[in-house]
Amino acid sequence: MAAQQTQHARRLTRIMRPYIPGTALFILWCAFSLTFFASGKALAEPDFPKPLIARYQELQSELSQNVFNAPIVLHSTTSKHHAEGEVFAVLDTPFDELQAMLSQPKNWCELAILHINIKSCTYQSKHNKQKLTFYVGRQYYEEPSQTYPLEYHFERRQNSENHLYVNLSTVDGPFGTHDYLIQLEGVPIDQQHSFIRFEYRYHFGWLARVAMSTYLATIARHKVGFTIEGTDISGEPAYIKGLQGVVERNAIRYIYAIQASLDVRKLPAEERQVQGFKKWYALISRHPRQLVEYTLDEYLERKRRELKNQQALQKEVRNK
Repeated sequence: MAAQQTQHARRLTRIMRPYIPGTALFILWCAFSLTFFASGKALAEPDFPKPLIARYQELQSELSQNVFNAPIVLHSTTSKHHAEGEVFAVLDTPFDELQAMLSQPKNWCELAILHINIKSCTYQSKHNKQKLTFYVGRQYYEEPSQTYPLEYHFERRQNSENHLYVNLSTVDGPFGTHDYLIQLEGVPIDQQHSFIRFEYRYHFGWLARVAMSTYLATIARHKVGFTIEGTDISGEPAYIKGLQGVVERNAIRYIYAIQASLDVRKLPAEERQVQGFKKWYALISRHPRQLVEYTLDEYLERKRRELKNQQALQKEVRNK
């Protein structure tokens, strides 16, 4: 029986591997409130005992010295049933500009499609509720019909002059994954800089766990994250592998998608998306071992096609 289950999981690995990381995205996810464990028991919503600006003060040392050579701090945790990534980052963006962009679902679609596993994104408001749909797929080009649509409920929980707190959540995902969460919280730290906390979480059951184990033992056996666990035999940093490596790669892809979208926000609309693709690729190229999967030309060719698909899907949403 166990052998049959493992064989079944291997057959699913090819199609499951882009979904398991919670791309959500995720890219980006990629921050991705959690309401259930695998047991189905309700959980209290996570609270933040200290204001985000206090976390900024506490993290000064880590922000100034880390593997990113940038003010970015990454934390990741995994267990038998869940995975989560949390990133703190200083962005070279005034808070009012960050707030204007990240408080609107439309703009989340602009940044989400930068992620290699998000093939399209649509947004809509219905009955006073806002929804984002991420079409999650493999790393190569796919039509929207070949992807898995993850429908997120989009909620602005705080949107004041000095605090932004956005929550995206969905209960059901593919192949036994569930309770996806993306959270973004931001505050100003001076007139030109903002500080954000980005988190994503998801839960998974037996089937996803076995398929992920197969993926990590085969296709992803050489892939690494960013946490340094020690040194290798050559004295070079030994980076974390396994599921935490998956979580960390995904979280940083989302952070760079946010940063890239903010960097090109003032360009004309017809230029902004393509320049965002180029900016995102330049950012991930700082970490080729962890994040680069193919060349810039390959990435741009796929994303231009996916962007056309996204525009067509959004037009269909508006016409409904």
